[in-house]
Amino acid sequence: MLSDPVRLLKDLGSLALYFPGQRILCRSPRTLQMPLAAVGGDLNRWLASDGALMREELEQLFSGHPLPRPIDDIVRDAYRAAMFNELEVLRYSSLSPQTIAQVCEVQGREHLDRALEQGRGAIILIGHFGANQMIMPALGHLGYPMHQLSAPPPVWAEILPGRTNWAWERVLERRWQLEKRLPVEHINVFRYLRPAFECLAANEVLGLAFDGGGGQGWTQVQMLGRAANISTQPIQLWRKTGAALLPTAVIRPRGAGRHKVVITAPLQWQEAPTRALENQVNMQAFVDRFGEWVRKLPEHYLQFLLMRRRVRGTDIRPLFDDYPPCSDALEPGEAQARLRRAGAWEEA
Repeated sequence: MLSDPVRLLKDLGSLALYFPGQRILCRSPRTLQMPLAAVGGDLNRWLASDGALMREELEQLFSGHPLPRPIDDIVRDAYRAAMFNELEVLRYSSLSPQTIAQVCEVQGREHLDRALEQGRGAIILIGHFGANQMIMPALGHLGYPMHQLSAPPPVWAEILPGRTNWAWERVLERRWQLEKRLPVEHINVFRYLRPAFECLAANEVLGLAFDGGGGQGWTQVQMLGRAANISTQPIQLWRKTGAALLPTAVIRPRGAGRHKVVITAPLQWQEAPTRALENQVNMQAFVDRFGEWVRKLPEHYLQFLLMRRRVRGTDIRPLFDDYPPCSDALEPGEAQARLRRAGAWEEA
């Protein structure tokens, strides 16, 4: 656990970033963002006590696979990348069709265009990898009718009560206000999914992450060196709608000041003798493609891996089965009920 003084410093830093800092950053040259992220990321790494856990997560994920760089460099860059991405959130209100090219480029747009020509919508399937939320302004500001299936930030105050205090709730509320200024229709993943089906039926674009902690059906796939428990929700949407499913990632190579939204060719549906096996083979096909991005840029995924390890006791299904035992783990039914309560959150 973080000591109280460290928690206080982190809370004060977050409040400073999201309130006066947000206005200042939007008026500052973008060239300042990388040095600020390096300083802020190094400070967070110094304050944190989770370096050993990060290394353990990385070593387990890459079991049997070579790391692309020294492990200490990857951990350092994970903190810096996380800070860079947090600063991007503060700039959401300054993004527009005129400025989006300064922040990111879209590679593989032709795959999305060809998918929409089929008339059944497109599922942009991503992971919590890099600045994954940049998919929303990148496509929305290019004129695509964009919808995002996700959890509104204030829900996390309910999902992670041990982390919650007044300062963090203020930050989550402010983050939600910034996200709502993006050119996207938000669909609460904890509520009815009818809007997701409707947007695909209207031949529009639906973004969602494959590696969240909620869901009703599960399958197990191999993610590099670990067996991962993955929700079958993306496969169910794909099966029922016939939409194109496009594996996508937002990457930022080391030293780059812009993100690259990489849209790859659609996956081809694979039939199998049983529904369970069909879920598994199609989800594995996506994870195989996703794993190549993780293999090259593990710093983009390391903070998310650490978060999922911390919440393993309250997830319906932990992301990985090889976590250390958790003394206060909830039963799956209890975890599902807790998520339903969190999903009942509404704006005041």
